[in-house]
Amino acid sequence: MKTAALLIVTLASLSITAAQAQFPAAPTADRVLGQSDFTSSAISLSQNGMNVPSGVAVDPVSGKVFVSISGQNRILRFANSAALANGANAEAVIGQPNFTTSAIGATAASLNSPFGLEIDRLGRLWVADFQNNRVLMYQDAANLPQFSANANLVLGQPDFVTITSGTTQAKMSGPTGVHVDAADNLWVAEYTNDRVLKFANVSGVSNGALATSVLGQPDFVTGTDGISDVKMTGPVAVVTNSSGGLWVADQENHRVLHFITAAGLANGAPANLILGQTDFVTNVSGTTAGKLNQPAALAMDRAGTLYISDFTNSRVVYHKNPEAKPYGSDADGVIGQPDLTTVTGDTTAQKLAGPYGGLDFDAAGNLWVSDYTNHRALRFPGDYTVASPSLTGKAPKSVTKGKLSLKGTATDPNGIAEIRFRVGKGPIKTAVGTTAWKLSAKLKPGKNTIEIVAVDSFGNVSAAKRVKVKRL
Repeated sequence: MKTAALLIVTLASLSITAAQAQFPAAPTADRVLGQSDFTSSAISLSQNGMNVPSGVAVDPVSGKVFVSISGQNRILRFANSAALANGANAEAVIGQPNFTTSAIGATAASLNSPFGLEIDRLGRLWVADFQNNRVLMYQDAANLPQFSANANLVLGQPDFVTITSGTTQAKMSGPTGVHVDAADNLWVAEYTNDRVLKFANVSGVSNGALATSVLGQPDFVTGTDGISDVKMTGPVAVVTNSSGGLWVADQENHRVLHFITAAGLANGAPANLILGQTDFVTNVSGTTAGKLNQPAALAMDRAGTLYISDFTNSRVVYHKNPEAKPYGSDADGVIGQPDLTTVTGDTTAQKLAGPYGGLDFDAAGNLWVSDYTNHRALRFPGDYTVASPSLTGKAPKSVTKGKLSLKGTATDPNGIAEIRFRVGKGPIKTAVGTTAWKLSAKLKPGKNTIEIVAVDSFGNVSAAKRVKVKRL
């Protein structure tokens, strides 16, 4: 068993890419919320209905799914994502006293056009309450009561009943995106103030706490838009990677910015990388593999692939290892369209229509997308596995020669890239062929174990197929 485990780990490190959430061309959603099927897009104010969902977040512990619905001033909480059926009823609503009310309010229990959501590692729900010019936090979000839950913290306002906008260290104007990084920093994208705020050590702050730094503006009292490496125009979403880099969806500049080691940056620090444009002074939208048109949400998978909701292009594009890419690089893949040049919206299990504000992965690696114009949230299953290769015929139990030839087959919906093998603890070698393969293994006297694995086109490595043979 130890040898097999070692083989799999070693092969994974040598594979084409690290195993991650990968998607085939034109992936198909396997779950829909807000609609009863994949071809409906009706608006409904009910226990399972939606009107322009604008954010989605999945609790990694409980598996519960949260969807913010800006057109109904509420957030719906659904049961564990693995157990949900299409069109499932929500189990709770945040921001309203029941499932059939959509009133605007300015209290600890009400909302006004909620957008971006975040469930952090402590199970707290963070909400960008757009029209109330504030960010709310709810403790133990998976267990909030069915109706009228009270927020535990407010930022951007001094209390739960003040909602005036402002451009200061303590005030906000139109927050749309929220994210808590591994170091307990809260990042807030402020659309109207054209900036991103950081609140350090957010677990220790109280209502109305001051932001600790700002990007997109030189100070806390400037709120002008712009097009450069130090300015933004309508930032709407933020996410960080494992190395502390910050990605910002700069919506009206049709680009995504990267700030390296962002938590330590000074106010107004410049971005160091850009996607969607070839330089920092261009902001032309486009429909190609390297362009964006109003990016609206961001997510990062476990392998560091960046996913971008490209709102007006009705698609989600993704970039593998984005930190290493040149400015304006092409995306590596797309969800919601058949290719990287088609941008027509539609209502099917493979198409999107204006995805906005919500991208998140559940614990199983499925990608959830809030499909704004279709009034629904979709789940796209990620590919993390590949089946073990099969032998053609039976392998002998013993041989007299020093070499053994084997052949077989391997299959995967996304293609087989390589078949690899080793004898005992010997070197890893590559077989000839992929879906139909053959190999020649050199045997030592006595007992030998040959281990064979398949590697798919996404870099997923199969469990080992073991052949035991004795050389006489």
